Amino acid sequence: MEAVNSRNITLKQILKDNWCSFLDVHHLLVPWYVAYNIWKVVNCREPDGLGYATFSCPVHPTEICHVPRTCKSRFCSTCAKIQIDKWVTGMNQLFPNCSYFHITFTVPAQFRTLLFEKRVLLNAVFSASTETIISFCKEQGFLPAVTAVLHTFGSDLKRHVHIHCIVSAGGLKLTGKAERITRYRQRKRINPKAKKKKVTVKENDPKWIACHMFPYTMLRKRYQALLIEHLKNKIKENIQSSDPDQDLLVFSDSAVMKTFFDDLKQEYKNGFYVHVTEERQDLQMTVEYIGRYARRPPLSEVRIKDYTGEYVTFEYKDYRNNGSKVLYTLKTLEFIKNLVRHIPPHYFHVIRHYGILASRVKSKFKEITDTLLATPPAKEKSKNWEERQTIFTGLNPLLCKICQRTMRFVSAYLPQPLAVIKKSLQITFP
Repeated sequence: MEAVNSRNITLKQILKDNWCSFLDVHHLLVPWYVAYNIWKVVNCREPDGLGYATFSCPVHPTEICHVPRTCKSRFCSTCAKIQIDKWVTGMNQLFPNCSYFHITFTVPAQFRTLLFEKRVLLNAVFSASTETIISFCKEQGFLPAVTAVLHTFGSDLKRHVHIHCIVSAGGLKLTGKAERITRYRQRKRINPKAKKKKVTVKENDPKWIACHMFPYTMLRKRYQALLIEHLKNKIKENIQSSDPDQDLLVFSDSAVMKTFFDDLKQEYKNGFYVHVTEERQDLQMTVEYIGRYARRPPLSEVRIKDYTGEYVTFEYKDYRNNGSKVLYTLKTLEFIKNLVRHIPPHYFHVIRHYGILASRVKSKFKEITDTLLATPPAKEKSKNWEERQTIFTGLNPLLCKICQRTMRFVSAYLPQPLAVIKKSLQITFP
């Protein structure tokens, strides 16, 4: 079969051509939220799918403009680009005006299948990685700003669960220094009722405490201990619940739990892998890098080099071979399988904020950090549909061609409400 021109290859096209065939083979592997995302992507900007809004000139009602509705899915390459621009702008305004570290936490290969099959356990990876950072910072006497982003894939679309953390190089001073985790655990063994010393941000006399180093060795070992602890707790909670996961009941045997988790400490004597960058200044660069994969599909369409209908060829960096670029060819159905398994469950947050960026305190601490560090420089807001179309075509689509007045919203055409689509897919798919 003749190859499609690489410049015209889109994920939407590949999915549109092959999704029905994929379901014929892999129907039982597709959760409803995956089918829902794919439906939205395939019907994005399609008048008979998601519908459109109609605008008309108040003076010349025959002059109309149909604005297609978008899916706003992070799995849609077009919509996701818009979401990235909004997120980058928001992060630059939200994050304190200071230098930062980019810290990456990975999980050992032994955990990848477990985390993919039981997505609820991904919360343990968030908890372990952020607690590793914040507990160290509290021991130094400050509370940092932390944004954590989950990635479940590598550049070759294989399973590779890891957390990217953007951590401020310092934080707001606490009322004291927290007790080291190791000492607290020793007290806890002696007295099970022992509690941690509480420290809070000093709001009456706030100060910014700078931090220019995160000890790599400590992070690895502490993260290892915390990840194993949080995973065990999550599994025990599930087993003891009224509706336990049958696949996790095997861990009710303490010998199985010990073999699967505790024995890894001997295999990974230096702890699980953690990477800490040097202290950086350009926050936007890092946010854009992380956002490319948190708010967009796992694979950029630019990397798709060939599509014949039966096969898809894409490019990726082989980090085992000095990061050289390699072409990888898969059967289309296998490509789709590798792609859609990285769609997160419905309402699962892959981006989370901690420390002084936590939702319940961020507004209060934002005022303090802006006073101590100065307000971050304003960034250009992301453009709306009208502005993007004006730049792309050179003409404003919402201006009447006759009188140049701004068109007004008249009506909306919605073939099927998304709530109906969602309910239908929840019934059809497991």
